[in-house]
Parts: sequence; structure tokens; C-alpha cells
Amino acid sequence: MVFRETLMKLVVKVHDVVDLVKRFEASPAAAMREISDHVRHGAKEVLERVMDAEITLFLGQDTDASNKRNGYVTRTFVFKGLGAITVRVPRDRLGHFESKVVPSKRRYDEAIEKDLALLHLAGLSTRTLSHVSKRVLGLQVSPQEVSNALATIVPAAKAFLERDLSGRRFKYLWIDGTNFKVRRTTVEREPTLVVIGVDESDHKSILAMVQGDKDARSAWEMVFASMKERGFDSSAVQLGIMDGLPGLAEAFLDAFPKARVARCWVHKLRNVLPLVARKYQAEFKRDWDKVAYAAGRAPAEAAFVDLKKRWGSLAGDAVDRFTKDLDALLCHYDFPREHWSALRTTNPIERVNKEFKRRSKSMEQMGSDGLKALLAFTAVRLEYGWSTTPLTSAKLTNLLLSHTRKGHPSTPIEAAAQGLLN
Repeated sequence: MVFRETLMKLVVKVHDVVDLVKRFEASPAAAMREISDHVRHGAKEVLERVMDAEITLFLGQDTDASNKRNGYVTRTFVFKGLGAITVRVPRDRLGHFESKVVPSKRRYDEAIEKDLALLHLAGLSTRTLSHVSKRVLGLQVSPQEVSNALATIVPAAKAFLERDLSGRRFKYLWIDGTNFKVRRTTVEREPTLVVIGVDESDHKSILAMVQGDKDARSAWEMVFASMKERGFDSSAVQLGIMDGLPGLAEAFLDAFPKARVARCWVHKLRNVLPLVARKYQAEFKRDWDKVAYAAGRAPAEAAFVDLKKRWGSLAGDAVDRFTKDLDALLCHYDFPREHWSALRTTNPIERVNKEFKRRSKSMEQMGSDGLKALLAFTAVRLEYGWSTTPLTSAKLTNLLLSHTRKGHPSTPIEAAAQGLLN
């Protein structure tokens, strides 16, 4: 049997096929290695013929007629899907020829460089990738090369983070910040401001991840303005869920005047509970939960009256701080019941922050562009899961509710992130 292509001819005889089948039965791994060797040998021949054509065309166009071929140099180059291939690269006397097929300044193709970047963003450290590269690629890659590979996907990362937001209307926004170690002239913790939205089909999407100089009102004003410049429809926003950062609620209402502000119950509890004597904290928390997880707004208000009566004298400062933000805390009861679990807290951003930090651990510190690549990579993975998991997903709601009420970091949140979000 003869198969012909323009650049490669593969001849397979019937008795060779029969012999190969027998070797597969005896040792599949060895037979597969033999097939791979044949494929690489065929690819080597094709590459060398293409490079010969390259130098012929180059010399035909060279203005210096004295320039001629000058033998070959042997190089090992790694191609995605083929592995390491040793080829003869033609040279010219003047050293002007540069092959586009096997560039002199590269040891592997761009597809592999992008794969290195993605594996690094997925959680493998530069050192680990360097150690396994010889085994996987057939070529040792340095930790610095792995770090440099991030540059190949930075343009796409920036494009995603600055993508157009028109075409979808978002009714709920979760707003919060997180910190990462970023390497500039020194290594310091810098905030990244995150906004997640829920559209009219109840699906979540990451709308903004902006590196700011601080988690402050002025920085958030810039984030909201940037979202509008990207086509975000501010008229559709009904509710923003956030922590108690001074000035944030005002900045949000200035940007989205038709919306309401909801306070995160988890953040608020962290501020209130330390004002309660330690011996009373467990009981206070039980009464707190009766307000947070009531059957509706009226029962919640009644539960708060009971809490105030019981704890007004024992924990007056805590009750006063609770009272101050009561309307913003009860705000979620004015929206559809099936959304209450999600609207009580900024947990969706906490999940995103946790995923960011999990992936960034292996990176130790990163530059500004590396952080953009990490943020975009994680966001795309989460977006994929969210596209099939609406806000009203019973499974997701139960997991979030269990995590919030029980306060157990060991609840199935990690399983949820993998199974539902990723």
C-alpha cells in the first residue's frame, strides 16, 4: 500500500502491518514507541526538505551573489505532538540565513511555550516544570524559560480582562478586593479589585479584575467607570453586595443610582463578634443566625427585636453595630427567595479569591503581567463552570448555605469548585 503526499511518502507493506500487530499484542508500549519513531523520522525528512527549499529561495533573493550554501548544523528542536526531533539546518557562508521552521533562537515551537505558560498558571511551579520537562518534552527547560513563557499569553489575558460587556444585562454585583504579592522594584502585596455579576438568566460572570494601588473608594470609582466604558449597562443593576469599606457604598450608588446596597453577613459578623464576650459568642451567633436565615423579612425583623432585647445590656456595642447596617443586611429578603443564599454574602468572590491564591502559591511572586495572565486564566476556568451552573442551582445553593451557616472550612467547597465551577 502506498500513500502519497506532496512532501512525504509513507510505504507500508502488508507483512510489516501483520508484524506490527503481533508486536502490539506482545508489547503495546514498545510497538507504540516504534510507530512514534517512524512518525518522527518522517517529520524529520519533511522538515529538512522544507528548510532546503527555504535556503534555496533565500539565496535566490540575496543581493550578494557570492553567498552560497555552507553545509549544515545539527539541532534538536521540540514540536508539539512530535517531541524532540534532531534535524540538519542548512547554513550559508555569510551567516544571513534564518530558518522560519527551526529558528536559531528557539528550542521549541510556540505551541509548547504556551502550554508551559498554561501549566504554570494551572499550579505547577517553574521548578517542577523544569524538572519534568526533560521527561515530557525531551528537552530541559529552565525555570526562567517557564516564567518567560507567560509573556506569550499576556496579550490574550489583557484582552479578556478588558473585553466588551455590552449585550448582557447584569442585575446583581458582588464587589470585593483581594491581595497578591507582586514583584516590581520590590515585592509587595497589592490589591486586585474584583466584580462578579449575575445576568438576567441567573448566570455569573467575572466583570472586572483590576490591579489598584489600594482598596479604597477612589479605586472602586475607577473600576465602575471602566466597566461602563466597556459597555456595561448600569441601568440593569438592582443590588450590590459588598463589605463595609468606607466610601464603597457611596461610590457604588453614584455609579448605579437605581441599585440598592447589601452588606455581606460574613464580613459583618467578623466585625461584630469580637465585641461580644467570648463566653457569650456561641449563643450570640445562634441568635444572629435566626435573623440571617429567617423565613422572610418580617420574621427576620422579629428575630432581630428578640436579639436586641436579650443582648442589649450584655453586648451593647455589638448590637449597636448590628443595628447600624440592619437594613443593608436584611436587603436580600426583598429579592426572590431562591436568590437569598447567594445574596447574603460575598462568598462568590471569596471562592474566586481562594482559587486565585491557590494557583498563585506555586508562582511565589509574579510581575504585573504575570498576575494579569493568572487572573484571566482562573477567570476563564470559572466562567466555563458558571455557564452551566445558574445562581438557582440547588446543589450550589446548598453548598454555599452549608459553608456560611456552619462556618466549616472543610465543607465540600473545594469539591464544589472543582465539580461545579471548574
